[in-house]
Amino acid sequence: MKWRLREVDLYAPLEKFLVNHGYIVHAEVVLSDISATKEGILLVVEIKLRFNLDVILQALERQRAADAVYIAVPIQNFRRYPPRWKTIRALCSRLGIGVLFVRFIEGRDPAVEVALPRKNLSRSNSKEKLLFLKEIEARGTNLNKGGSSRIPLFTAYRKEALRIAECLEEHGPLSPRELRTLGCVSSTGSILLKNYYGWFERIARGIYQLNARGRNALEAYRASR
Repeated sequence: MKWRLREVDLYAPLEKFLVNHGYIVHAEVVLSDISATKEGILLVVEIKLRFNLDVILQALERQRAADAVYIAVPIQNFRRYPPRWKTIRALCSRLGIGVLFVRFIEGRDPAVEVALPRKNLSRSNSKEKLLFLKEIEARGTNLNKGGSSRIPLFTAYRKEALRIAECLEEHGPLSPRELRTLGCVSSTGSILLKNYYGWFERIARGIYQLNARGRNALEAYRASR
């Protein structure tokens, strides 16, 4: 029996698999589906429902930052390999890209299979890798699911905007300077001025308050924790 899968359905089994292998897992970092770190190694997994040129190009792009890159695709029931697997395996092997299968069998938990290991992990110190690690460190938590769409991503920027929103909710209208004394970031003024998420309202010169959209965002954030 086949059923309709979404890319996000692959995230939970991949996260569990990587955690069991000692990795700390984050989703949707710098537009990658999964970023996992362990002992200075950065491993990136790109999730797709099938092999295509787009995912190959994504994986090649991620190699600029990651020490190892994998492509993860689903296999349903007891099918052994996806179509044209020998050719795909040869191509990925030549490009230095690993492959993970996530097998879905009715009545069983999804299982991850290492179809093509990525050996001899390098230890990149590139600017691109540092960008990934900086974003992971700034978030402090993982509230995203890899492969998800139409769901607001929890980024470092969003984290700081939520901190500002919490302060405004608790203390009422404040200036950027007052917010910084409460522990908000040095870029608080810029975040309020740009108002990227539409959460804030300026009610007087240099004074901001939280609006209904911001309160709703806080409620959604707390419900997801």
